[in-house]
Amino acid sequence: MSNEDYMYAEHTETSYTRVTHLDGVRTTVCENRFEIKVNERTEIWEQLAVQQLRDWIKWRKTQETVRESGSVPK
Repeated sequence: MSNEDYMYAEHTETSYTRVTHLDGVRTTVCENRFEIKVNERTEIWEQLAVQQLRDWIKWRKTQETVRESGSVPK
């Protein structure tokens, strides 16, 4: 994993990916995955990591609601 700080985002109709790398901590967020990868001896900012996870969970819940409300009754 590179030591450079960066943010990468990709969004299409069928998928969503965001990768953030800051101070040796890389966070990858997709529709069905939340991943934190850390360089050796790197400090993780727990409060920031937990807030990112909470935001992702909230986003997933809104996506489920959108899918359910957009479905056609059988």
